[in-house]
Amino acid sequence: MNHVEQPRRVSRRGFLAGGAAAIVAVAVTGTTVLMDPSGAWAVELQSLKPEEAQALLKFVHDLFPHDQLAEVYYANAIAPLNDEAAKDPSAKRLLVDGISRLNRLAQAAGGAAYADVSDEKIRVAAIKQLEGSPFFAKVYGTAVVSLYNQPKLWPKFGYEGPSSPLGGYLHRGFSDIDWL
Repeated sequence: MNHVEQPRRVSRRGFLAGGAAAIVAVAVTGTTVLMDPSGAWAVELQSLKPEEAQALLKFVHDLFPHDQLAEVYYANAIAPLNDEAAKDPSAKRLLVDGISRLNRLAQAAGGAAYADVSDEKIRVAAIKQLEGSPFFAKVYGTAVVSLYNQPKLWPKFGYEGPSSPLGGYLHRGFSDIDWL
């Protein structure tokens, strides 16, 4: 299934109106917002700085690379990490330190912060150096659940959703094996 989500078209007037509303909301609440450059989505950040969230977004995208997925699904996947960091100072420290280390590894190999490195091989090499760390375990464990537990995402992978409310799999294709 090679379905690629088409980008949403936004007029200049709509973009400016949305941008102005976002600036007013940020000014009133004092909250930071991570926005898609096209204005298609935005995630409120209670704890992480935009550059930290951008690195985390790229990190999760590199951990679970799916070309057919829009960035909004990855942004939704990092939202629980941001929420936890806002409530728990030790979780915030773990994330901030891990992102800092990720940036240092990427800068040593590619000369730029992790989110700004375009060479995937450099980013993957940085990830491999962090594989056994608590940061890697935390991000991986949270993101694998929060990414793939988005019902709007399921059809992109051919998953119809849980079958228990529909009577289970027994009478819904369980024994439809045509290759055996």
